[in-house]
Amino acid sequence: MHNLTLSIFAITLSALLGASASTSQAQEQSECALDQWSELMLATWQARSMLSNEMTACYAAKITSMDIARELRDEVIAHFDELLPRAAYKVVGLDPVNAALEGVDRPMVGVMYVSNFLPDGATIPLDSARILITEPDILFRVSDSAINEASTLEEVLSHIDRVYAFIEVPAPLFNNNPANPFLMQASNLLPRWGVIGQSVAVEDTPEFLRSLETMRVRFIDGEGRVLADESGSYLGANPLRGVLVVLEELRRKGERLRSGDLISSGSYMAPILVRSGMFTKTVYEGIGGQTLEVSASYE
Repeated sequence: MHNLTLSIFAITLSALLGASASTSQAQEQSECALDQWSELMLATWQARSMLSNEMTACYAAKITSMDIARELRDEVIAHFDELLPRAAYKVVGLDPVNAALEGVDRPMVGVMYVSNFLPDGATIPLDSARILITEPDILFRVSDSAINEASTLEEVLSHIDRVYAFIEVPAPLFNNNPANPFLMQASNLLPRWGVIGQSVAVEDTPEFLRSLETMRVRFIDGEGRVLADESGSYLGANPLRGVLVVLEELRRKGERLRSGDLISSGSYMAPILVRSGMFTKTVYEGIGGQTLEVSASYE
């Protein structure tokens, strides 16, 4: 794994899930309150649970813009920051599916933590959440803090040292059918697990940058069926654009990327429901002339 600067595989499942207070009292309230959202999200996440449909509908009637959603997201992140060290940022909305959701004014950004990450080939327990979904993503690692001055893809590439094959396994904290981007953003984009696979060293060349656009990304199940087959350009014309999205969001908040931070640029397909006995593999052909893979099982 080329000595990831964060010891992302040392955190145990128990540290991730923790002990938490039951969310039943909050679920029974006849009215939802925005000032309770962040604590409710943390408690629901720790309890591996979901909001009731009634509570979800109540909040959906109040979280009606991205401005409200981002403010609540920041409160959720503040609660998680007290418990877990940050490791990564994730982007949703460079893909055409989420970008087209009504109300999305720019790509959404969330935070992931050290204990969210697992090694290649990990078996993910189904009881780690009420519902798990899975999708093929891609991951970039920041090499130095000078990246905070970058404003172009070429400048970003100069401060990225590795690209990783990556499968994300989010856990919805509410019924998100149909997709509600305001609740998605307000909940910090539903992180639960991320499986990090093979990687390639970045070459600071136009050819390497172009390879991120022209690579082929396939998501394959245990029977060899291809569930997704996209070019790298599916994510914002170049998946490295996700780093620019995160930089812009952090600048608005007066925050900065650090050496070793990881950035997920989003999914190459709509997520699918995880079922017992599933196996998924993502194959990236052509990144810097190489092929990378990552796989996960679910039991």
